Amino acid sequence: MDAQLEKRLVELRAEYESGQKILTDIDLKLAELENRKNALGETLLKISGAIDLLEEVLGESEGAQGPEIKTSPGTFTENVEVPNVIRQPLENARKTLEEAGLSAGEVVEKKEVLPIGIMAGEVLRQEPQPGTKLPAGSAVKLVVASKGKSLPSLDRKSVCSYISDND
Repeated sequence: MDAQLEKRLVELRAEYESGQKILTDIDLKLAELENRKNALGETLLKISGAIDLLEEVLGESEGAQGPEIKTSPGTFTENVEVPNVIRQPLENARKTLEEAGLSAGEVVEKKEVLPIGIMAGEVLRQEPQPGTKLPAGSAVKLVVASKGKSLPSLDRKSVCSYISDND
């Protein structure tokens, strides 16, 4: 019986180590993707700024040569930056968006394993991403966490790590 338990313990330790390696690999890939996402976001922000500048320059030159463009009261013409509402409760996120001159658009509930620190009812993702420039009054899609399980931490202090430590 002890031999079977020892054999099972060896198998579990090997499986755990394999899982830790996979988790590390995934973390590295996620970090790489996050870096690429941030770089793309910066590029898009620069392009957006260039577009705004060119539209402003073209608008000024058209205004000097052509008729003045008038907007009716309540028409939004400026671009505003999308605030970060991730990890905020839905109602707070709506208020934050309204204060920035935007609105909460489609709200989607997502049932999944919740990342550490995310509670049901909090914003998991938003589209477009924070920092994006949108015309004032635009809608921001929100993905909200619904009831699910928390994802356990797999750092050195987790319960799972004590099982496989050889110290």
